[in-house]
Amino acid sequence: ETEFFGIKYKEGSLEPKTSELIRFAVNLAIGHEHGAKLHLGNARKCGATQDEIWEAVVYAMRPVAAKVRNFAKELVAEST
Repeated sequence: ETEFFGIKYKEGSLEPKTSELIRFAVNLAIGHEHGAKLHLGNARKCGATQDEIWEAVVYAMRPVAAKVRNFAKELVAEST
């Protein structure tokens, strides 16, 4: 059992490929190039397909895309 900022969890509970895809998506979402490249390479070594990688990219983009869409709708509605 491991603890990180008061959260206890069992390291290795996720399949390695899944873990690397999540880490890739998180690093991508926060703009951490080194981490994104590292975990993309690790995900590929774990057998991640191009489709799985692009799916992870879309998951990284969704919260930001939704925020931009909602903000734009608000601004456009205010200006009419």
